[in-house]
Amino acid sequence: MRGHAAVLAALMLAGCATQPQKEQASSSFNLNQHRQMLTPESSGGAGEIQPYQLAATESFRMPVAVTADDPVLPLEYAKRSLDATTVCVNVILDAQGRVERSAPLLAHSACGAGSDTANAGLLQAALAATSGWSFEPAAVCHYAAGVQAPSNGDCGTASRIEAVPVTLAYAFTFEVIEGRAMVRREDGLH
Repeated sequence: MRGHAAVLAALMLAGCATQPQKEQASSSFNLNQHRQMLTPESSGGAGEIQPYQLAATESFRMPVAVTADDPVLPLEYAKRSLDATTVCVNVILDAQGRVERSAPLLAHSACGAGSDTANAGLLQAALAATSGWSFEPAAVCHYAAGVQAPSNGDCGTASRIEAVPVTLAYAFTFEVIEGRAMVRREDGLH
């Protein structure tokens, strides 16, 4: 079970990860190593995920959830026993922190349950819940020339803050044991 949690944690971080232009040697978590930018579609929304590089005078601030209620287990699943079943979604945010759309994430082995028709209701519950979330937007923080950008995502001393669209990956594990329903969430916002 511990290995499964580690795989899910890695998956969630990978959903919004790319490498910065300049690696910083550190054993601590570096937000600059955990992001991807979305390029706008012609309609003005967030589109295809494109990795990008940060200059030494730039840092990345992750979005912060304002509202993020967990999905509700559909009634048809609550009436029976349900082994731990994990479904995953990508939550695509626009530059204002609004959810533009949520989409099934099926490509990872930990998320395969979402492609099983028996779990369609669970995936739909996850998509419905995430579509109503809102966030303080992600941002690229720009600093003056010669100023080393902090690696902690703090934009307090930035000369300019540019809100950007992003995608975030979430895994929801639904389970019913002895009539007691549980939903656990793993995400890349830690």
